[in-house]
Amino acid sequence: MRRAAGSLRTDRPVPTYQPESTTDAAWGFHALDGLPDLEGAAGAGAGDRRRFDLPRLSSGDVATGLSDELKDELARRKAKFEERQARGGATGTGPRGLTVYELEVAEAMTVRRDAAVHLQTVLADDLAQYEDGMAAIRAGLAKDILVPTIGGSIRRSVSDAMGELEAARHRFRLALVAVAIDNGMTAGQIGEAFAFSRQLASRYLKEARAKWPGLQQIPCDSARPA
Repeated sequence: MRRAAGSLRTDRPVPTYQPESTTDAAWGFHALDGLPDLEGAAGAGAGDRRRFDLPRLSSGDVATGLSDELKDELARRKAKFEERQARGGATGTGPRGLTVYELEVAEAMTVRRDAAVHLQTVLADDLAQYEDGMAAIRAGLAKDILVPTIGGSIRRSVSDAMGELEAARHRFRLALVAVAIDNGMTAGQIGEAFAFSRQLASRYLKEARAKWPGLQQIPCDSARPA
């Protein structure tokens, strides 16, 4: 019996296109038909999952943060520190007391962290105004931004938060330079550690010695004698 024209067929060919689960290197997650396939990405690390949640640039890319190499190095150092702490607890030798310079590093790091949180909050508020701001600009209202209650307030808020962070970063670096001097590091070694010039390192040394007179007796031209 012949099948009537137009009736449903069960022997039609299988479509040549089959959606595949792939890993999109640019987006950092497994995709199915262009959508995130979180089940397929179950083996991905927490960093890959986090990339999907981060705000994106206007190009669609995720903004670059600290390099993977740096984060790996920090993780290795954290593991080494935890191992050392565990060995110290097992042998009953507690941590040594901190010097005045190391205590300053700890306090300066906390101030630096709080300043970064403040700037992050200010920038988040600024970012939240983007869509409304673009809509106003497209409507020919860019001039409305040029009033103190809008343009001036945003500029001052961002500038103040950035200045606060920069001052905190300088304090943190200066405290680390004091630790470096106290441990006999040379100006060249300090510059290399911070990836800046020996001249800038020398200025930091001068500032640190002015702030902590006890450092003035420690030479930095050569290794500190044992």
